[in-house]
Amino acid sequence: MAIQRGAKKTKAVMRKPAKAVRKPAQRAQRVNRASAPRTETSTETASDYEGARQLLSLYCHALDQQRLTDLGSLFHRDATFSVSFEGEQKHSGRETIEAWYGRFFQQRPGQQRHMRHKIFEPLLMVDGNTATAATYFDADSVDESGAVRVVTGRYDDVLVKEQGQWFFKERTITVLYHYSAGQCQEGM
Repeated sequence: MAIQRGAKKTKAVMRKPAKAVRKPAQRAQRVNRASAPRTETSTETASDYEGARQLLSLYCHALDQQRLTDLGSLFHRDATFSVSFEGEQKHSGRETIEAWYGRFFQQRPGQQRHMRHKIFEPLLMVDGNTATAATYFDADSVDESGAVRVVTGRYDDVLVKEQGQWFFKERTITVLYHYSAGQCQEGM
């Protein structure tokens, strides 16, 4: 048996499978239950939340298009309504509220073109067949001189669900401020 000089013996290296490194689980961020919105997992609660949210949007669309009958139908038959520029005056009942909106538009013929109400994400709390909502809004329109007018404010609502439909039971509109954004150019 001949031995070669300079040849090194190599030892076969058997690698062990790598160990899975366990990282510590990240802790879920704590939520302050007092300030966090209540979330339920049931389909009924999610449906109620969305139904109440849709009521807020339907109001804006009906108002912008001056569809008084549709607007009135969003209020409960025993609803109350008030707006900050009338002081403490309250209007009660669906027909009375619908008539108020009719007078509002009659007193301002042609003063508001392209009216658009934009509501921000409401602070909406649903509890069974009732809900409360606080929603900020911006409403802009073009007046007869071509100036853009913007009104900002907040809707404070009590909502009620009857026979599967949500209604405004109480609506308070608080106008915070208004301004003109300048002249507009209609169309493209």
